[in-house]
Amino acid sequence: MATTFWRRATSCALSLLATCALTPLAHAQDGAARPVVFAPLPYDDDFSYLADPALHTTPWARLKYIPVGGQAYLTLGGEARLRTETREHLNFGRGVEDDGFDFQHRLRLWGDLNLTPNLRVYGEVQATGTNGDNVPTRNPVDHNDIEGHQLLVEYAGDYGDDGRFFIRGGRQEIALGKGRLIDPRNGPNTRRAYDALRFQTTRGDWRLGLIGGQTVRDLDGAWANESNSDFNFLTVHAARKMDGALGQGEIEFVYIHTDQEAARVSDFIGERDTYSLRVAAKKGALTYDVEAMLQDGETAAGQDVEAWFVGFEGGYQLPGAWKPRIGARVDAGSGDDDASDDKAQGFDALWGRGQSFTTEFGYTNMVQAGLNLNLNPIPRLNANLGVTTLRRLSRDDGVYSLAPALIRGADEGQSRDVGLRTTARVDYDWDSHLSTGFMVNHVSAGDFLKETGDGKDLFYTSVFVTARF
Repeated sequence: MATTFWRRATSCALSLLATCALTPLAHAQDGAARPVVFAPLPYDDDFSYLADPALHTTPWARLKYIPVGGQAYLTLGGEARLRTETREHLNFGRGVEDDGFDFQHRLRLWGDLNLTPNLRVYGEVQATGTNGDNVPTRNPVDHNDIEGHQLLVEYAGDYGDDGRFFIRGGRQEIALGKGRLIDPRNGPNTRRAYDALRFQTTRGDWRLGLIGGQTVRDLDGAWANESNSDFNFLTVHAARKMDGALGQGEIEFVYIHTDQEAARVSDFIGERDTYSLRVAAKKGALTYDVEAMLQDGETAAGQDVEAWFVGFEGGYQLPGAWKPRIGARVDAGSGDDDASDDKAQGFDALWGRGQSFTTEFGYTNMVQAGLNLNLNPIPRLNANLGVTTLRRLSRDDGVYSLAPALIRGADEGQSRDVGLRTTARVDYDWDSHLSTGFMVNHVSAGDFLKETGDGKDLFYTSVFVTARF
């Protein structure tokens, strides 16, 4: 107990020192007439308005708009995230576990060269590392010394009265919808990229897109990441804004064809087609996001793929000075009912984001249902508390990580009860440039994990500071 206490105390102290070191960024005036709002993906930022000499007066503004001749200009930006972690039994007591205190860093630097109003080149380097982990093999998601994370060329233009399109090729981050299938992986230390060609057009209430390419394989060492020829994909998506009985929001359809030649779970090797229909909207005090997916195809072993997923996330805003918001989330992904038949029924979440702060469980053969409470006690401070039950959908299949990798086999226990997850997170935004936060993720091992003989509780804490310019 004393050791754990000092680990957590050290975690808080180091992050406090990092916060003090980076706080001056939070008070730098950007010189812009409008508030600075950074896009989740930096290549979506647009600082062309800083061409106005009246706004181009501070060091920050001059970094965001550097004239290079004619209409061309360069935008520079970056991010530094320092994070401490306390990890205890992330594998619930089985195998090699990185228990103890870690200190992580993620550094990103990007440049956006706008050659003309229609043509640009965007590049980004990323460096990540973890100090204090005690595992024999370094995980590239924790350690990715320095990499050319993104390098893309984009041509964009307008057509008709309100139409716009872009064609983007190269190494790039991609996010679609709620991120249940394709997500840039912001939570883990190393973000995810794809080598792809992307076309998208918007006109009126419609948005249509086509993406094709390969995933990027994260490898240990500097400048080592490479295109993963073992994992090819093609994506078609269409979305339309709506404003009616279902509320104001969007309805989206996504189709993804994948051809995977290697995986930790053999059922996911082969060709798979994923069909997703998602509706997300706001109606009065209620917000919701519901998505249903079907998967078919054929595995390399000749099994027919018959998998599915449903996900719901909703919230209701209550009155009150602290802006209380009650939320609910339910995710259910199919598992295999019979490993000996000619069907592969395990759902593959592809490159989706995890449900919690750690990726201890994926969505295959899992029902995750929970409630959460969100509060804003003071301006710029956000707090969230949540409780989630975890249960196996089929007793004839095991439980999986998000990777996906098999954590416990089907025949290791009979119970459906996997565990109970309790989470807490607090974020404080000093301003657009600096944020700090604290998170806790605890999973009480359920009967199924205990039946396997390795059912120890998972406990994870993190304190972080993120600075962006």
